[in-house]
Amino acid sequence: LFNKNLNKIFNPQDAAEWLNQGKILIHPTEGVWGIGCDAFNQSAVEKVNILKQRDPSKSFILLAPSTKRALEYFQPLTVQQNEFVSNNWPGHTTIIYESTDKVPNYLKAIDSTIAMRVSNHKPIVNLLSLFNNLMVSTSANISNLPTPKKIEDIAEIFSDPDVAFYYFENGKSKKPSSIIDLNSMEYIRE
Repeated sequence: LFNKNLNKIFNPQDAAEWLNQGKILIHPTEGVWGIGCDAFNQSAVEKVNILKQRDPSKSFILLAPSTKRALEYFQPLTVQQNEFVSNNWPGHTTIIYESTDKVPNYLKAIDSTIAMRVSNHKPIVNLLSLFNNLMVSTSANISNLPTPKKIEDIAEIFSDPDVAFYYFENGKSKKPSSIIDLNSMEYIRE
């Protein structure tokens, strides 16, 4: 069952093409398996919520291909904020900050902030450099349930023709990214 019904992608070019087609990608991260899509494809974003049985009012983490690209979607930063960003990206830190008008409303929190990360995990770096756009990313689980470690268990949860596995290893981190609010400089998740 596992092998027959599962779309598998073994290179970043095919994964980028899959995202461009508005489809959903189970992908490796620094720690746990993630599920994501093209952040600017609203129906794909809605489908991720449906597959995860997730409250659509909850915000997603956005993965950007580079710090330069990520900052295009943030309001201007102070010198200290810029310094923090350059010390933490690329890396396992998600930063929350006010977004620009380039970000569609369905990706923004109620206070117009977005949560952004520039990963240093090679499979994601390779994928995003080819995709060259923002990708929505969240843990590959049913909302509020533990994230399975085994790919077979994830495949069972997300068996859908529009879902594919980007087949690379997760990083060594044992926990999700830390999340910091760049205005208050307070950690929301350490």
